Amino acid sequence: MSEWEEIERLTALVHQLPEADRLSRQQLNHVLVSAHSTMIEGSRVTVQSAFDFLVKEEAVIDPTLPWDGYDMLADHAQALDMALQWADEKRPVSVQLLQELAGAVMRTTGLRTNSILGSTDAARGDFRVDKVSIIGASSFPNAQKVPALVEQLTQRLRQRMDAATTLQDQLHIAFDAHQQLVSIHPFNDGNGRTSRLLMNYIQQYFGQPLTVVFREDKREYFAALEVSRQSEDLDVFRIFMLSQHIKSLNHYLLSS
Repeated sequence: MSEWEEIERLTALVHQLPEADRLSRQQLNHVLVSAHSTMIEGSRVTVQSAFDFLVKEEAVIDPTLPWDGYDMLADHAQALDMALQWADEKRPVSVQLLQELAGAVMRTTGLRTNSILGSTDAARGDFRVDKVSIIGASSFPNAQKVPALVEQLTQRLRQRMDAATTLQDQLHIAFDAHQQLVSIHPFNDGNGRTSRLLMNYIQQYFGQPLTVVFREDKREYFAALEVSRQSEDLDVFRIFMLSQHIKSLNHYLLSS
């Protein structure tokens, strides 16, 4: 069985679940999305701790864990809820949507930065005005190009989303948007979380289960992003993300 046949089989099983069962599994899936996304960025709040914090009637906080991890998690969970609501409302992807999403991700932990080139506020989703670099990653576009690049990306996404009719089309758009936004790296911080949320927004827009990028696969994830950027080959990242999506669907179906 090919990967796509497996994805179609698992997706059909998800859609066939009774509504009450599907809703409870969605709740756990959303915890997984937020917990793993923030763990990738350095949070030490585990999936179980995230569940205790986000789902229990009274939020439980592990006092042995740093507070900033809970701040990151709370911001991400609220940003995810917001993105999914926008998707259900069929709000078109736009520059403003991405900046609002980025600001929500950094609502509590975002910093203001000042330089000779200007000031930015991560909690507002401001675009960066300086050069950005990451150890182990190739260079990102000049800051002056960022607004135009993001505008071009959102235009392409709207066109592709309007034309998407198959599950393969829809997932490719979601994975490509993820890779392309993080490759522009338009913000001073929160680019990875925002790009993964954009992917989830697109999946929700099409009524598809969300992909979790798993913390334990972080090294392979970063490698797939970097190779796809250097080679300008989206298939490299698509192949990795298909494996993450299958893993996510299996978690979804096995959860209770």
